[in-house]
Amino acid sequence: MVVTVAYHSEAVLPELAGDLARQRQPPQFWLLVDNSPLSAPLDLEPLRVAGRLATDKAAPLVLRRLAGHEGDGFGVGCNRALDLLAAQGWDGWVWLLNPDTRLPGGEELAQLGQQLARLPPRAVVGTAVLDDHGGLEASGGWIDPGLAFRSRRLEATDLAAGAPLAVDWLSGCSLALRPSAHGPPARFDPAFPLYYEDMDLCLRLSARGAPVVWLPQPTVRHHRGQGSNAAVPLRQRLSTISYLRFLRRHCPPWVLVLRTLRLLALTLLRLPLQPRRSLAVLQGIGPALGPDPLQP
Repeated sequence: MVVTVAYHSEAVLPELAGDLARQRQPPQFWLLVDNSPLSAPLDLEPLRVAGRLATDKAAPLVLRRLAGHEGDGFGVGCNRALDLLAAQGWDGWVWLLNPDTRLPGGEELAQLGQQLARLPPRAVVGTAVLDDHGGLEASGGWIDPGLAFRSRRLEATDLAAGAPLAVDWLSGCSLALRPSAHGPPARFDPAFPLYYEDMDLCLRLSARGAPVVWLPQPTVRHHRGQGSNAAVPLRQRLSTISYLRFLRRHCPPWVLVLRTLRLLALTLLRLPLQPRRSLAVLQGIGPALGPDPLQP
């Protein structure tokens, strides 16, 4: 089963709909969380049309829309979908896919299913994510205690080696998990409104004994930055909050201090040239360093 959180994503979703419809083993259904129900309500009909045009199969791609709240982030949207599935008794794997991803091969769902069958049900699983040029994106890596806390990332040699790897974090762009296998059930922390929610989830579940595994196959294509059209100042403010909260949660205090000072200095230097963007960052620093919301 596939879950996608959409926010002004109408430009890219039909392509993903066509790819899902062409899969040799299509998903039982595709659940789309609409995080722009007021400003750009998600219309499923173009996706149904794209699915029908992409295949000659008799069974159409099964779509479900779940209304979110305007402007909710990725993690909150995913939690909304996972809560609905839990209420309906879903006990299987869920593949979280960004709206701007592509599955061009037609075998990706079958490949992932074969891999998941070999892994423990509590595993958190990510796949290789390729950019428009076929290069490996930062789809996973390791956390170190110093200033370069996430500099060790998966590289092209890991993709070429073709073997699953144990990592510390995975990208939410293409992430599979079985929420009901965890206790309490796996959920993203809404304290991370934009970015880092996937890394935080992996670290929290790993601390409870869950394997965090990256797969070189299947590969997912990612048209980065085309999944939504959120305004840049908003993205800057929210990403600043997530960044600093992640440092507070998962890095030594001195790393938080030095990186916060660096961020503040760079922002003040850019203020005359990029006032809106710089002010958005400054607006994010305060909430991020304030009282820390309780972890789920």
